[in-house]
Amino acid sequence: MSGDARPGTVIIVAQDTTRAARTEAALRVLKGWRVDVCRPRQLEGLLTEHPEAIVTLVLDDDATRRMLRTTRTWPRSPAVVAVSDDPAKLWTSAARALGLRAALPLGATADELAAAIRAVHAGLLALHPEALMPSRVGAAAVAEGAPLTAREREIVELMAEGASNRIIALRLAISRHTVKFHVASILAKLGAKSRTGAVAVALRRGLLAV
Repeated sequence: MSGDARPGTVIIVAQDTTRAARTEAALRVLKGWRVDVCRPRQLEGLLTEHPEAIVTLVLDDDATRRMLRTTRTWPRSPAVVAVSDDPAKLWTSAARALGLRAALPLGATADELAAAIRAVHAGLLALHPEALMPSRVGAAAVAEGAPLTAREREIVELMAEGASNRIIALRLAISRHTVKFHVASILAKLGAKSRTGAVAVALRRGLLAV
């Protein structure tokens, strides 16, 4: 597939690492686009670097509403795509006034998500047809002992080799912001306070080849 004629930047905002990883993987269909992943508190700084970015919120519904209210107070509020348990409840005139431009269910396909982002990038609104059938799947908490995603396992292996965030970003063709997001998740899941500690725990659990 050739790249988009006018590729842009997407910033995925998430707390749950499984959802973040799934969304990041799905957006690989956006050829030529830059994709960053961050937590809510990091969004303002990333938008300063990439003011035209499409923000994709992969948060619980209350957090999504809070984020919409927060971004509206910033000097330049972004266009927002929400991936939600209950997109129908999010798709209100009030939310659209706060910058919501598309709402999709968690079960949306990679192509559907990419199509919504392209539409928003073009200045349009996008509503997934299944948004009228609210999902009741709960958000999975990121907790110590939770399994590492495939991407996190890749990063742990590179950490074990002594690779810095910059090297990991280059090796995996992702941004440093995304690497930081995954490293923080790895530390939380492995109950480690440092990268060295995370590697040690991963070795004990058999997550790394000796």
